[in-house]
Parts: sequence; structure tokens; C-alpha cells
Amino acid sequence: MKAALVEMLTVYILMLLLFQPVLHDIYSTRANAVELVLDSAIQKAASSDNGRFTPEIIEEMRLTLEHTFLLDPGDIRFFGTTTLTPRGEYIEGTLAVRSTPRWLFRELFGAPDREPPEIVRYAKQMSEAPVR
Repeated sequence: MKAALVEMLTVYILMLLLFQPVLHDIYSTRANAVELVLDSAIQKAASSDNGRFTPEIIEEMRLTLEHTFLLDPGDIRFFGTTTLTPRGEYIEGTLAVRSTPRWLFRELFGAPDREPPEIVRYAKQMSEAPVR
């Protein structure tokens, strides 16, 4: 009995040591990817050529997340300013993707719903578009 308990705890601790850092790295990479893609897109949207999130900019964000960071297209949501915004007003955008698990044995400690279901990033920048 004692040997079985020791083996079970050893396997549990070994799994935590081997796989827990990987889960945190995956989550961190996904969160950074969302932030970088949104920052790049809002700079394009705020430029004098656009003045809003155009369908091309939104599609470019989706394609970057899908092909570069290998996210599922159904896991990506975007809300933002799609109407032409004159210079001096703000363009806003929110990009959300489904979150990955951060803990290997989260149900074991009685906190299955503590993690947010999505990684959400918000950006706001002043428009440079001259509206005529």
C-alpha cells in the first residue's frame, strides 16, 4: 500500500514537472500573439489611408493568427471600429481567442472554472484619416 502511494505521488509530481511549464508557455505565446497582431492592425487602421478597421485588415489579423500561430478560425473573435473615423477621434478594437488550459490537474484542486475562457486584448488609437 505504501509503495503504491509513493508511486502514484511520484507520477503525479513528475507529470507536473514535465508538462506544467509547457502549458504556461503555450498560454503565454497565444496571449502575446493576440496582443502583437492587434497592435499591428490598429496601427494600420489608424493610418491616414484607412481610418477604420477595413475588411482587409480584419482578414489579415485572422490569417496571421491562423497560419502563423496555428489557431482555429472558430476560436477568433474581433470587434472594432469599422466606420470611417475622422482625424482626432479614436479607433478601438478588441481581439479575443479561446484560452488554452493553464493547469494540468485543475479539477484535482476543486477550481475548474477559475480560468477565463478567452484571452482578450483591447487597443485604442487616435485616427489620422482626413475625412473630406
